[in-house]
Amino acid sequence: MIVFCEECGERNLIDVEAARKTGEPVRCKACHDLLRFSFPKEQQDSPPAEAVSAPLAAAPIQLELRLGSRVIAISQTRPSVTMGRQEHNDLEVIDTRVSRSHARIEYRKGQFVLIDHSTNGTYVLMNGRQGVNLRRAELPLERDGIIMLGRKALPNSPKAIHFTLRF
Repeated sequence: MIVFCEECGERNLIDVEAARKTGEPVRCKACHDLLRFSFPKEQQDSPPAEAVSAPLAAAPIQLELRLGSRVIAISQTRPSVTMGRQEHNDLEVIDTRVSRSHARIEYRKGQFVLIDHSTNGTYVLMNGRQGVNLRRAELPLERDGIIMLGRKALPNSPKAIHFTLRF
C-alpha cells in the first residue's frame, strides 16, 4: 500500500502484512514522521457473480472550485484549470510558498485529477479521508474537499480552494 507523508509529502510503500503483525507505528522513510493510515479490510470470499451486478455509480459531470468569491467549473467543455502565484493562472493564490505554475486539475475519462508541479507541494483534504500531501504527483479528486497550495491551512483560510463534484 502507498501512503504519502503528511509532513514532507514523501511516497512510502508500506508492507501491510508486516505492519499488521508487528503493531508498531510506521515512519516516513524521508523525514521519519509517523505515517497515518488505516489497514485495508480483510478480503472475504467473493460473492457469486449474480450478486455483483449492482449498477455502476455515475461519473461526475462537473467540478466546482471556489477561492474566495471566485467560482470556476471544470467539465468536458472546460477540461482543465491552472492554479498558481502568477496572473496567467485561472486561480491565482498570492503566497511565497505557492509556485508560479503550482498545480493543474484535468478532466480525464470521467475523473477530475489534481496534478502538482510545485516545489512545496499541494495539501488535499477530501471529506471522509485522511489529508494527502502531493509533491509532483497526481490525485483523483472525490466528492468534495479543500486544496491548499504550498502548505496546510485552515479550511476557512482565504487561500483554501474548496471543491465539489456535481453529478
